[in-house]
Amino acid sequence: MSILANLFEYPLDELMRKLRGGSEFSDNSPHTGDMLVDLAKPATLHYPNAQTPVSIDVLWNACHLESGMPVGMGKSRTKDINIARAKNNHQHVIGDHVLPISIHGDSSFAGQGIVAESLSMSGLTHFTNGGTVHIVLNNQVGYTTPASHTRTTRYASDIAKFADIPVIHVNGEHPEEVARAARTAVAYRQKFRKDVVIDVWTFRKRGHNELDEPAFTQPAMYRRINSRLSIPATYEKQLIAAGELTKERADTVRKQWLESLNTAFAQSSTCNPVDPQKSLAWRQLNKNGDYPTESATGVDTSLLYEIGVSSVSSPEQLKVHPRIERFHIRPRLKKLQEGAGLDWATAEALAFGSLLAEGYNVRLSGQDVGRGTFSQRHAMMVCQETEQVYVPLNHMKTKRLHEQQLGKLEVVNSNLCEEAAVGFEYGVSIEDPTTLAIWEAQFGDFYNNSQTIFDGYIASGETKWGQQNGLVLLLPHGFDGGGPDHSSCRIERHLQLSNDPIDGHTSAMPNLYVTYPTTPAQFFHLLRRQVKRNFRKPLIVAAPKTMLRLASATSNLSEMRPGTCFKPVLDDPTVRDPHSVKRVMLVSGKLYYDLAKLKVENPLGDHVSIVRVEELAPFPRRELFHVLSRYINATDFVWVQEEPRNAGSYTFAASRIKSLLPKHAELRYVGRSECAATCSGIESQQNAEHMQLTAEAFDGLRGLVADLVIDSIALQHSQPKQQMDKPASVISASVSHRWANRAMYAAQSSDH
Repeated sequence: MSILANLFEYPLDELMRKLRGGSEFSDNSPHTGDMLVDLAKPATLHYPNAQTPVSIDVLWNACHLESGMPVGMGKSRTKDINIARAKNNHQHVIGDHVLPISIHGDSSFAGQGIVAESLSMSGLTHFTNGGTVHIVLNNQVGYTTPASHTRTTRYASDIAKFADIPVIHVNGEHPEEVARAARTAVAYRQKFRKDVVIDVWTFRKRGHNELDEPAFTQPAMYRRINSRLSIPATYEKQLIAAGELTKERADTVRKQWLESLNTAFAQSSTCNPVDPQKSLAWRQLNKNGDYPTESATGVDTSLLYEIGVSSVSSPEQLKVHPRIERFHIRPRLKKLQEGAGLDWATAEALAFGSLLAEGYNVRLSGQDVGRGTFSQRHAMMVCQETEQVYVPLNHMKTKRLHEQQLGKLEVVNSNLCEEAAVGFEYGVSIEDPTTLAIWEAQFGDFYNNSQTIFDGYIASGETKWGQQNGLVLLLPHGFDGGGPDHSSCRIERHLQLSNDPIDGHTSAMPNLYVTYPTTPAQFFHLLRRQVKRNFRKPLIVAAPKTMLRLASATSNLSEMRPGTCFKPVLDDPTVRDPHSVKRVMLVSGKLYYDLAKLKVENPLGDHVSIVRVEELAPFPRRELFHVLSRYINATDFVWVQEEPRNAGSYTFAASRIKSLLPKHAELRYVGRSECAATCSGIESQQNAEHMQLTAEAFDGLRGLVADLVIDSIALQHSQPKQQMDKPASVISASVSHRWANRAMYAAQSSDH
């Protein structure tokens, strides 16, 4: 609070309002706010000797120790690059325009793993921000724990040594020495563009939060602290003794400050805070609370063809690995020529390239993303002789793009961490809404290490702070023999973070989108939709693994042409007569292809419809209702999933689906039973479970079809004689009006 009020000129009446239990936002703001110690508001400071004012951007912090460190790194790097682009500065060196400052506690700096992750990436080409000045406020106690129990090193800042980051130690009781240390740190940073640490040895007069009783646990140390004057009082005495300050002047300043606090306290009961102004790029999008609109995501197929060819083109002098030439480049060119059979990596390249053609930037980050975990992407090619890296999409040559300015694709093979990497990409996303920022997990399970960033920033940042983000998270998911730690991105956890209303009758702006697409075209539209919208929301994609090379999981160029878009629900394309369907299976993800294969093989398969729910949150009620209402004779509705019952999408989707079903209809569950582990690591057991659940999905069809025949015969016999010459309807009288109580969805506007 002292830093906010004194250094960053945070309005005192607004601080007092917060202290009194009010909101830091305006009276009509929908945001829920944060703790007093985590307030943030940008400021513009004017200094006597400075030619231009200094813009200060204080980051919102989720209060999980050190979690804001990589967020600040990503935001500052992106801001610096964007300022250079705006100034058309071709001689720009990262860090020319932005100075990042990060404040830490001694125990958290030594103890939190995200610090090591962040320092480790600070000097990497795609992560450096030109150096951060880290200020460690060393209070010599971690909440109530003494330093001897919080670290094994002598100094709290010793963790920085592994990254060759210099540390300046200074006694906090000497303000002028602290200022000297700060000048030295900034000079080092400006010259070498590297991180630097200032370790300020000091103390807190009243313990952890200045409202504690530290003598409970550190009696000896606090006896000495309490016998001393405070640091401001000591410095005041020193200035008076040196003739730099008079006692009268000091008393006057103190009195004026207390009066300003009292005035602010009186005004706080009626003040209405001014919400922080967003940057120009964010102001061009919808403000928080406005209902979103969608833009078309289809692209001219001739342009897509040219982009696809460019995505695998390279200079003659660059020697491509022969296996990439044989299994990646040639097949892609062949399928593009045919306009059919396009795989996921091709669809992704087309999405990236088309966005670059429209001037958007794309940043793809994660472990092994250049090649792709499953050797499917090859967005960057490495010369086999020189190891030169070449990104084909940054050198697109098409007839249409000859004079058009292109965006840039930044392919970032990150260091082997998750929490700091996701935090960094979140920082990129909140700074620049025109950049498609993507983080891809090596396997979806590995996102677990970054749960703090998901919970405190990505999912809730807009609700708490009004801070939108458009980060895309690609989390490879699917039970294909990878064992319990390489199979699940924990869809259930992401769905739990969604604010989608259970009953569907209340209006709520979605805080995030969770999808599990089953075709490359759907993936193409998802990526483009993310930046073509007039708003930004995080997008979590349960990404493909085995589907990457599944022959049936391909798309045609025509599915990406103008007029096409992402579909939250995909109806069964093989159903010839909706009235003959007795069982509707609802499924999400790759399991669809196994069920579709069994449906073809089953003699009663024509009486089954397999409906894919491609977007799980916000739940596509309207779209799903329109699909389900086609099957007016269906009496059996089943949710089928490969995840255990206590995982996957079932718990989230079940209640929402039941509200769409006809009267007296139930939703059955088919899948694995509850399990503490994600899945079995024993291949034979997993295969047996898979065969059992897919077989169970088709059990009992004979009885359902018999009921349909009986109903049809009964209906024919009940018709008047004069109507017997007309074709008999197969719609049972007992079910013909079952959808009447759900008619409201037919008139509802889309949630999307």
